[in-house]
Amino acid sequence: MPRKTLLHRVTVQEGLGRASLPHRSLLLDGDRIEAVLPEAEAPLNSPGIDVLDLAGRTVMPGMTLGHTHIAYLNVLDGREMLFKHSVPEVTLAAAENATNLLALGYTAFVGAGSVAGIDMALRRAVDSGRLRGPRITPCSRDLMVSGPPERRNPEVRKRIPSDLMRLADTPEEMAEYVAKEIAEGAEIVKVFSSGDDTFPNGRSHELLFTAEELVVAARTAHEHGAKVRAHSRGLAGIRNAIAAGVDVIDHATYADDAALDAIAERGIFVVPSLHQPHRLLTRGVEHGKTPEYLETLEFQAEIENTLRILPLMVELGIPVVAGDDFGFAWTPHGSYAEELETYVTMAGIPAPVVLTWATANGARLAGRGDDAGTVQPGRLADLVVTDGDPAADITVLSRPGAIELVLLGGEFVAGEPDRHRTRTPIGAV
Repeated sequence: MPRKTLLHRVTVQEGLGRASLPHRSLLLDGDRIEAVLPEAEAPLNSPGIDVLDLAGRTVMPGMTLGHTHIAYLNVLDGREMLFKHSVPEVTLAAAENATNLLALGYTAFVGAGSVAGIDMALRRAVDSGRLRGPRITPCSRDLMVSGPPERRNPEVRKRIPSDLMRLADTPEEMAEYVAKEIAEGAEIVKVFSSGDDTFPNGRSHELLFTAEELVVAARTAHEHGAKVRAHSRGLAGIRNAIAAGVDVIDHATYADDAALDAIAERGIFVVPSLHQPHRLLTRGVEHGKTPEYLETLEFQAEIENTLRILPLMVELGIPVVAGDDFGFAWTPHGSYAEELETYVTMAGIPAPVVLTWATANGARLAGRGDDAGTVQPGRLADLVVTDGDPAADITVLSRPGAIELVLLGGEFVAGEPDRHRTRTPIGAV
C-alpha cells in the first residue's frame, strides 16, 4: 500500500464554523493529514502517492455522535429498551449499528447509557480488529434511582436485572457502581439529575438524584479518570448537575440564562434535545402513541425553550455537541443527520456552526480535541467525502448516496475509492 494519498480537486470543509474552501487538495501521510494545499500546488507527479481525483467533491472531518444509545433497537419506551429483546439479540444489532455508522460519516461515537455494558464490549471488539466500527468512547450502564428522593421504592430494584441497568438508592451504592462500571471499561458514566416526561419514575421537572448523590457519582468518576454525563431536563436538575461538576449536560431543555452562564463559565459540554421530542410529538401517533398520551407530555414547552437557548449557547461559546436520542421508533438508527437538519431548519443555526457540533466539538467530548475533528495538518485522517457541500446545504448528509467515501485513520472504510484513482503510484506494489 502507498504511504501517502492525495485527495485532489476538493472543496474542504474544515469543521471550524466557516464556509468551505474550494479548489484545494489534501495530502495524507499514513493516518494523518500532512497538508491542505491549493489544488494548483498538489504533488501530482511525486512518487509513492496514491492520487484520487475527486472533481470538486467536499472533504469534511469525520463526525462524532455525541449521545449514543447503540443498543436501543428503535423501541417505543424504556420497558422495551430493557425487556423486548434478549441480550444476544441486542448485542448483534448494536454491532451492526456501530458498523453502519461509518458509512453514514460518523467515525466516532460517545455512549450515553449502555444496555448490559454493550458499549464496552464493542470498544474491545473494534480495538482488537474483530469488528469494523468507529472510535468508541464507551459509556456505563445507566446509573438510575428508583424515583425522586421522596418516592424511593426498594421494590423497583427487584424488577430490573442489575446487568441491564444499575439501580442505586444511596450515595454509597452510587460510588460502588460507578467504580465497577469504570473497572469494566466505561470512560463516561451516565447519571440522572432529573426525570423525563416519558419516564415511569419521575417527570422532567422532578429531581431523581439528590445533590449529594450527584456529587458522589461525579467525584468517584473523576477519581477513576472517567467523565460524567447527566440527563438533565428540569431546571433544578440542571443546577444540581452544574454544582456537582459533571462534564456533560444532556438535553438542558429547561435551562435559564443563569444556568447557561454557569455552564459557559465551567466549559461544560451540552448535548441538546430538539429533534427527538419534536419527532415524538409529530410522528408518535404513527408508532402507536395516542394523542391523549402525547398531550400529557410537556415536550412542546421543552422544544420552545430549546429553540430559545440554542442561539444563546452559540453566543456564549458553550461547547454544544450533536447527538439526540436515536434508537426510538420515531428517531431510528441511521437517521442521525436529520438532527443536524433540524438545528438548521427549526432553530436557524447556520450549517457551518452545526457541523462543528458534530465534528470539532464531538472530538473534544471524546477526548480527541487536539487530534481530530477538523481538517488541518497534523490531525487524524478521519474524513468524509460528500457529493455536495454540507456547509452550504446541510441536507447533503442525509441524501442517499451523497456520502461517497469515509476514511478512518487514513484507511478507506466505506465507499469505492478505486472509482476516483487516476494512476498507480510509482513504487507501489
